[in-house]
Amino acid sequence: MMKHNVIVELSRCKGVSLLFLLLLFTLLAPAQTTQNGYVKTTGRMDNKGNLIPGTRIGGVSIQLTGGHSTVADANGNFTLTAPDTKFYLSDVQKQGYVLTDPEMLKKQYVCSSNPLVISMETKEKLADDQLAAERKLRRQLQKQLQQKEEEIDALKEENKITEEEYRKAMKKLYAYQESNEKLVSDMAKRYAELDYDLLDEFYRQVTFCIENGDLVKADSLLHSRGNVSQQIEEARKKAQAISEENEKLRQAEAVLAADIDELARRCNSYYEKFAAQFENDSAAYYMELRASLDTTKVDWQLDAASFIMKYLAGYKKALFYYQRALRQALSQYGEQHPYVMKSYNNMAIGYFNIGEYERALEYHKKSLAIRKAVYGENHPDVATSYGNLGNVYGELGDYAHELECYHKAMEIRKAVYGENHPDVAMNYSDLGVAYEYSGDYAQALECHQKALDIRKSVLGEHHTDVADSYINLGILYADIEDFEKAYECFQKALDIQKDIYSEHHPDVAEIYNNLGLVCSSLGNHTQALEYIQKGLDIMKSFFGESHPKVAIVYNSMGTVYSEQADYPHALEYYQKALTIQKLFLGNNHPDVALSYINIGDVYSCQKDSKQAMEYYQKALDILQSLYGDGHPYVAMIYSNMGELYDVQGDYAQAQKYYQKALPILKSVFGEEYPLTIKTEKKLALLPQKKIALNPAAMAQYVYTLTFDADANQEFSGEYVVLELNKWTIDSEESLFILSEETKEKSIPCIMMKDEVITTCTVTEDSNVTLDMKKVGKKEKQRITEKYHQWKNEQGK
Repeated sequence: MMKHNVIVELSRCKGVSLLFLLLLFTLLAPAQTTQNGYVKTTGRMDNKGNLIPGTRIGGVSIQLTGGHSTVADANGNFTLTAPDTKFYLSDVQKQGYVLTDPEMLKKQYVCSSNPLVISMETKEKLADDQLAAERKLRRQLQKQLQQKEEEIDALKEENKITEEEYRKAMKKLYAYQESNEKLVSDMAKRYAELDYDLLDEFYRQVTFCIENGDLVKADSLLHSRGNVSQQIEEARKKAQAISEENEKLRQAEAVLAADIDELARRCNSYYEKFAAQFENDSAAYYMELRASLDTTKVDWQLDAASFIMKYLAGYKKALFYYQRALRQALSQYGEQHPYVMKSYNNMAIGYFNIGEYERALEYHKKSLAIRKAVYGENHPDVATSYGNLGNVYGELGDYAHELECYHKAMEIRKAVYGENHPDVAMNYSDLGVAYEYSGDYAQALECHQKALDIRKSVLGEHHTDVADSYINLGILYADIEDFEKAYECFQKALDIQKDIYSEHHPDVAEIYNNLGLVCSSLGNHTQALEYIQKGLDIMKSFFGESHPKVAIVYNSMGTVYSEQADYPHALEYYQKALTIQKLFLGNNHPDVALSYINIGDVYSCQKDSKQAMEYYQKALDILQSLYGDGHPYVAMIYSNMGELYDVQGDYAQAQKYYQKALPILKSVFGEEYPLTIKTEKKLALLPQKKIALNPAAMAQYVYTLTFDADANQEFSGEYVVLELNKWTIDSEESLFILSEETKEKSIPCIMMKDEVITTCTVTEDSNVTLDMKKVGKKEKQRITEKYHQWKNEQGK
């Protein structure tokens, strides 16, 4: 299924950010209850690397949270009177202008003698700056691609690599190039918000070089200040010396603070440099290096955690930094602070991703409580918390609470944005998934269609969010077995995503995977394997051989082979998926449980009941430990176990597990859900199946086939079975067990209705029900004799 929209809050990381300087100044300056400052446009650099200072802006309205408000004079100067030495800005407004850094409204400030600098720009100028930065970055990205292509071409021309090595090198290059696309918009936004007035000349030049693609010069400038790793080590030695020489503590601490500040700025510039080259591992290294410099810097810990979680999927490592940030934020700022709520929110998302849903729920609730206390009920961030809570309730199978949370989020978003907004569309999408999980497909379809309509209206036909809506609709149609419409929706999504990202992108790979599963359901297994193989190749080129997303595609490959009864290949791919999932997600994760179920299903199809039951039990143990006994996944396993015993003819055990599954299915999905109906029918049929195992009792019964008149043109109503495949009416074997065991898709049948004996072929699509009917011993004997008489006549 398509995952819910999960919003991760990213702490900004700029060359030397305005907020970093403000926090540094406020920590060093004495407390007071007034704060002076000024408002200006951002400083920029011309094409030659010269500073173009920002200009002052007058008439700006500035509001403190719970306190004083003022208006900047004609020169942009203002004085705030704070109710305490610490304060928040609740609003900064001037018609036609916006804050270049909206995070200013979430920061805590301490009154200082240093001026509070507020940077604003017109929306148009900010958009133009971002567009210009994005164009530079894309040119730089293209230039890198061209250089690498030329290098590989040269190796080929010089016969230093083979044709096969050449193709592999090019394929890897293009896959790598696509992976860099996700950083472009983030970096463009960062450069658009950067105020060069607040940087000294050295960092102006470093940042200017990085922004304009002169990475060699940027590297040279950074190296001119020495080896940062060595100097960090020296700083650590200095820190140790300070603790040993208390008499020099004040002077040493001042030196250390300056060193750390300088090294942190250089780490940040190294991060910018490697991010500009889309070398995420190296960029993360310098984020972590900076975070290790001073573990009391909350924003440094948040920056490292956010980058690692967003770009490297390193959830456990990210949780380490979020936990450190939370401890420091609580210690320094108290409970009701943006840093605290951000830490709680992103820790919850980290726990969600590794399957620890109760902890995710706990931290989302804490984040929600703080947001409501700070912002009030009717705020977009409060809606975000409700949405994230809904995601967790959905994973826990608590669909009532899931829907309640999504509806609360929707009320807030509509009140804030109106109906026609991307966040409202996202909310409809979440509601659609929730209704789909709970079996209300009509409501799900309505919500997904609303999401699509809004996105097309606001964002246009050609947008990744529009593609996401088509994907959600495709999954819904697949769930209700309208595979033609599912295929159509996935194809529309694929066309959009390929045009935006080109071929080699994980989002494209996911659509190929979905298309493959739909083709398999339509019986086109060759096409299914081709699509899924494409998805697998892209995922492996992007993430490597071992990644949870690769495991998803392996599971799909296993499913296609299983549907073709190629069970050795199915097991091979399911085991590959399981190995990766256990490595990344641990042994106690729902994805691991679902892989166990898949493997159990294969063994069940191979009539290896012992192995099948072993894997079902493993899955059950995991899911019960995560969700308790009332979750639909648990019901699904109970149903599978019941079917396994059913096929074996152990009807007492089958009844036990059907009866465990049925109350859960009715409670979660209701009476009309397909799996509820199927389980109820199987349970109702067990008494007859028990009779079928008793030859003496069967002397009074016959087997019947009932044809659905709407689905069968030639046959309708109830027929007595005289012969089915190799079974005959005078056989003592159970026809229920034999029909379950047969692997044939077309089974020859001789049957009788109204004393007329006829033949037919029963197929998987015949829509018939096998049942029993009590007719008495004499009638059973008469029917049997009539059958033998007919057979003799046919032989003549």
